[in-house]
Amino acid sequence: MQIVTLTTDWGLSDYYVGIVKGRLYSLVNDVIVVDITHDIENYNLLKTAFIVKNACCQYPEGTIHIIDVNSFEQGETSSTKARSYVVVKHKNQYYICTDNGLPSMVFGNDPVEIVEIALFNETDYYTFAGLDLFPKVVKMIAESKTIENIGEKMETFFNIVPQKFFISQNNNSILIAQVIYVDKYGNVFLNIKDREFHKIRNNRNFRIMVGARPVETISLSYADVEIGDPLLTISSAGYLQLALREGNFSSLLGVRMDDSVRIIFDE
Repeated sequence: MQIVTLTTDWGLSDYYVGIVKGRLYSLVNDVIVVDITHDIENYNLLKTAFIVKNACCQYPEGTIHIIDVNSFEQGETSSTKARSYVVVKHKNQYYICTDNGLPSMVFGNDPVEIVEIALFNETDYYTFAGLDLFPKVVKMIAESKTIENIGEKMETFFNIVPQKFFISQNNNSILIAQVIYVDKYGNVFLNIKDREFHKIRNNRNFRIMVGARPVETISLSYADVEIGDPLLTISSAGYLQLALREGNFSSLLGVRMDDSVRIIFDE
């Protein structure tokens, strides 16, 4: 059995997901196609990277992941040079996507194998790699269990460095974190994990101002606070997460992707 996952910004109102699944079932023997999500905002690589990084690792070795977000056609325009389509092998899983900065955001400096896809579309147009190209690559990987026959080896990605949390230059008791994900409940995920936070905290008291109310503890459960109260907890993926019990933290506080959040430590 070959597991293939789909992570895209296609949505579900059009027929794109359906025809790609049909192509995969037609080409690949004994395949199961799993939807991770198709609800990513158009071209949003930051959100895509968060989802891929935290979802795909839950699948078994040998899984093939198609990630089709901001996968524009190969070629050149007057304003930009298009990036290559690639396959990345990481911890014995395979990721098919565009080298548009997403792989560098997902894998960072982890050891990987990369090849640039050297296959050609069956048409003269390059508008839908998720249908015309990626399923053929899935078939090749599923049959050969290698990526060496798909294209030329690459040494590096097109690099986009995700913004890191940092300590304020003006006050080393202030940590500036970035919102890297907001889920459907309005929970806000910050770009710092619990181990990093505790190292910087060094047993100091801290506070995050939520409107006029400070959040000063890490809750183990949403039930640790009253309904409608804010809390800071650790997500299942290990990131600091701001939430509102039975409410929408993002909407109520106007917090969005890429916003900064200040965490203040006692001197």
